[in-house]
Amino acid sequence: MTEEINNTPASTQTQQPQSAFATLSKKFTIPPPPKTIADGVKRDYVLVGGLAATIVALTAGIYNHSKGGSQLTTNRLLKGRIWAQAFTVVAMGWYAFAYQRDLDEAEASKHRKVILT
Repeated sequence: MTEEINNTPASTQTQQPQSAFATLSKKFTIPPPPKTIADGVKRDYVLVGGLAATIVALTAGIYNHSKGGSQLTTNRLLKGRIWAQAFTVVAMGWYAFAYQRDLDEAEASKHRKVILT
């Protein structure tokens, strides 16, 4: 068996195209967890609101159904739960995207040269 050693510089080697998942994972970074729950609520109040709306709609829908309430009301409450949950998932994606954008801007500002004339 013979092994070939590739001595070409990394800049001249061809790079393979990345998968869509790898490309997206570079654009969405999850922020580090907060130190306390109060800090998390202050930072992610939209997510907490979406979570609360989802729980309220789900609980009200299940309660209405279990007590023999109107099927139309139960259906509307559970559809509201789906919308609240969808909003929460979109908000989580936005938070991850915005956090990565802030990291990229901070990195770019470190390498930015200031020219005084």
